[in-house]
Amino acid sequence: MSYLQPRINESEKIIKEAVEKFGKKMAIGFSGGTDSLVVLNMALPYMWDIPVLFVDTNYQFPETYEFIDKIEKEWNLNMTRIRANPEIDYYRKGYGDKTKDFYFKCCMHHKIKPMMQGIKDLELEAFMVGIRGCEHPTRAEEIPFSYKPDFDYPHWRIHPILDWGMQDVIDYTLLYNIPVNPLYAEGYTSLGCTHCTSKNLTPGAHERDGRARGRELIKAKMKAEGYN
Repeated sequence: MSYLQPRINESEKIIKEAVEKFGKKMAIGFSGGTDSLVVLNMALPYMWDIPVLFVDTNYQFPETYEFIDKIEKEWNLNMTRIRANPEIDYYRKGYGDKTKDFYFKCCMHHKIKPMMQGIKDLELEAFMVGIRGCEHPTRAEEIPFSYKPDFDYPHWRIHPILDWGMQDVIDYTLLYNIPVNPLYAEGYTSLGCTHCTSKNLTPGAHERDGRARGRELIKAKMKAEGYN
């Protein structure tokens, strides 16, 4: 896996620069997925008590909650958890199940607004996330250090693994013997809430083919509101 070392070096360079610039005015978003776990593993040597933010949508898989609890305890994370009141039935009744409006309103209430509130409550200047450019065109447009002046609470977004592919992430976890969410072994390739995530069992399919189609079509709209 020596091919991966240049990418690791570049990602660690971004992380080191961000830590030096923002210190504890920066947090890492941790979702229980492998991408954010890899970023977290690379960042902890530069700041062992770096703030970690987990946005609990109320609707993650039980395995995800158990995995997050496990990593928080074993890695001794400085974690903050934030969530909104569960209102999924309200949005289903108002906008129809599995419609684009439903996914937008549901994600705004359960994920985006709590995330932005957490960033505000922690008085963060920067938020580091594990998005990758190959996941979606809206993510391919990003740069490692991106200032977001139009958000309700303006701050920097830090993206250390933008140029990584899914196999890079998998190889990193093998290289460093990092435990991963057990849902990946069951056929999931991208993890979210239970009502917008399914197994991706089609050979050669894109890694996000297990995510709700209607939700993927409005990612640009959600991104403008603060979604990663």
